[in-house]
Amino acid sequence: MVHKATFNIAPVPASRPRVTKWGTYFPKKYQTFRDELEALLDSYAITPNPELIYVKVDFHVQMAKSWSKKRKAEAVGKYCDNNADIDNYIKAVLDSAEGRYYNNDKQVVMIRARKFWALEGKITYEQVPIIGL
Repeated sequence: MVHKATFNIAPVPASRPRVTKWGTYFPKKYQTFRDELEALLDSYAITPNPELIYVKVDFHVQMAKSWSKKRKAEAVGKYCDNNADIDNYIKAVLDSAEGRYYNNDKQVVMIRARKFWALEGKITYEQVPIIGL
């Protein structure tokens, strides 16, 4: 079954865990994003898919508040060219969806992801089962 969702949350790329002598932790901005996204994912009551899946994710990255109105108008809807790697955005979403939308992220056999500039950040997610593989 195809599952589509839009999450009104500004995407944050995954970051590496920090290791100290007292333990391991993620930076606060990323951990806050994960907690908020997991709460949004929990609001969609679906049974995790046991099949192989194809995931389509669009990241609408919020433009900096310091940008001029003219620059924002020119950039909105265009591909995002910020410094964050798209694979880090993908990792953040797939790790949060694991156990909620699918049992394990090894079920994801194909991904299509895109980054766009937007006035308000959001993530659109679509999950399609792969039949016959």
